[in-house]
Amino acid sequence: MAVVALAGLIAILVWVQGGFHRKVPGGSTPLVETKPAAQRTATAESTASAGEVTVSGTVTSREAAQIASRIVGYVVELHVDAGDTVKKGQLLLRIDSTEMAERESQAKAALESARAELVKTVNDFERYKALYEKESVSKKDYDDARARYEMAQAAEEKARASLEEAKTQLSYAMVTAPFDGIVADKSVNVGDLATPGRTLLTVYRPGTLEMVSAVGEQYAPYLKAGAPVSLAIPSIGLKQKSTIREIVPQRDVKTRTITVKAPLSEAPGLVPGLYGTLTFDTRASEVIVVPAEAVKVIGQLETVRVLENGAVRVRHVKTGRTLADGKVEILSGLSAGEKVLLD
Repeated sequence: MAVVALAGLIAILVWVQGGFHRKVPGGSTPLVETKPAAQRTATAESTASAGEVTVSGTVTSREAAQIASRIVGYVVELHVDAGDTVKKGQLLLRIDSTEMAERESQAKAALESARAELVKTVNDFERYKALYEKESVSKKDYDDARARYEMAQAAEEKARASLEEAKTQLSYAMVTAPFDGIVADKSVNVGDLATPGRTLLTVYRPGTLEMVSAVGEQYAPYLKAGAPVSLAIPSIGLKQKSTIREIVPQRDVKTRTITVKAPLSEAPGLVPGLYGTLTFDTRASEVIVVPAEAVKVIGQLETVRVLENGAVRVRHVKTGRTLADGKVEILSGLSAGEKVLLD
């Protein structure tokens, strides 16, 4: 019984492995399909193409002012918001000036007192001068009168300077626009305490926006003022052609990059702080290109169908850049002159 059971087990295993089924002859099945009569084809071409490099950048303004307070005080009036257009000299905000107004009043009173004292000492000095010339008073009395006059004159000048300073401090309570522009950012509200050095508003001049990008120093030989570049702002769908305005020669020792600046033309939605890209050409090279519609993408696999001897074979390829004329760069998998199917 044990022998019979063992033989039965072996027979079952052989059956599971297909031992009792007819074998399929060995060989390979190529991925070949006959060419339909109406399919369109294109030829893989070799063409010269400049190597393009794209780097990230930020939109900034060449003429922007970070407006801060020159005195300490609470903001009591705020007349603008982010995005508002302002004119030079327009009042942006006002800081509480009660204390400064009191100082100005005190300075005015001090100046009036000093002027009255100066008038008195001038009269005394003139009288003593006349008496001294007639030898009616001693030289000491004359010198004392002249000293009192000079001291009163100095006190009057000091009082006048103090009043001018008080007026200047009072004027700092009125914060105005330094030029015609647009408020890019507002970081203060009514009731906030303004202190010297704290940025309250940022105003930039329209028409001075540019892309500022950090480019690896290895690309320095391809960068020069006036070189053409392509700029893109994805968030607003903006693409523009421009030229390099400035290259900051000093390298960043930490990132090993150089700063490149290219102007932007005015466009709706274009404001400082937006993310963008800057693209420039490097060394030209020969590349294989085919129409973009010839490439089929499934997951991470890229394939084209190649016409070979009247049959179509599927070929795996690796693509590069998409060019402006609707063609795509083939890095590997195709040779120049091969025909690919478009349908």
